[in-house]
Amino acid sequence: MRLSLTVSGQIVPLRCFTFPGGELQVRIEGLPSTVDAVTIRADLVDSDTLMALLLLTDAARRHYADPAIDLVCPYLPYARQDRVAYSGEALSAAVVCKLLNAQNYRSVEIWDAHSDVSLALLDRVRHRPASDLAGSIVTANDVVVAPDLGAVKRATACAKLAGVPVVQAEKTRSTDTGAITGSAVHSGPIGARDFLIVDDICDGGRTFIELAKVLRPLTDGRVKLYVTHGIFSAGFEALRAGIDQIFVANPFPADLPDFVQIVRG
Repeated sequence: MRLSLTVSGQIVPLRCFTFPGGELQVRIEGLPSTVDAVTIRADLVDSDTLMALLLLTDAARRHYADPAIDLVCPYLPYARQDRVAYSGEALSAAVVCKLLNAQNYRSVEIWDAHSDVSLALLDRVRHRPASDLAGSIVTANDVVVAPDLGAVKRATACAKLAGVPVVQAEKTRSTDTGAITGSAVHSGPIGARDFLIVDDICDGGRTFIELAKVLRPLTDGRVKLYVTHGIFSAGFEALRAGIDQIFVANPFPADLPDFVQIVRG
């Protein structure tokens, strides 16, 4: 489980285990004698870790006489399901936010929320935007690319850090399957400058693979990608074919290839 507990500035050992029936348990070990501030860091990369977070929150409150707890939760799961697309579906983002709100955290820190919907649904939320995390990697030689309309606000904020231009791209999808089949970009050749694609999430990466094919002929420089949350569910081979360097603030895989660099913000 990708959980950590810090009490009074000290990281406290945790034991997470699963019973034969499949139920989880979290145990706090080596309890500090004094309690000043309690912070839980939860990298919610799967549903088991979300459940473990709820158990750890309860355990901390029982051990420390109901302290105020700050939660650092870089990736908010189900945040992409922030609307009901078809009748009969759940509003999944609202379900997760209700679970977190029920824990009554003193604050909840989210990195680069997928949309404003989740921020509106969370109580006492503290938001770190992409521009706060990616500040160190935007250079004067970059042309920032928003891969779709939803990324324009995020990309523009990052571009302002170095005073560089922004161009917008558009996805094309199959009318039968909805799968991404290509991309178009509103830009001419940029010479030796680099393209820097900016977005919040890379899941399988098809958006960026198709976009890189369009960007490559327009530059004599590099094609780079910044994403806050790197799920990389389809691996890196297809991404590497078109993208020279990837920057990520919150990677899901523990092992990353050499062309992927973690950004600390």
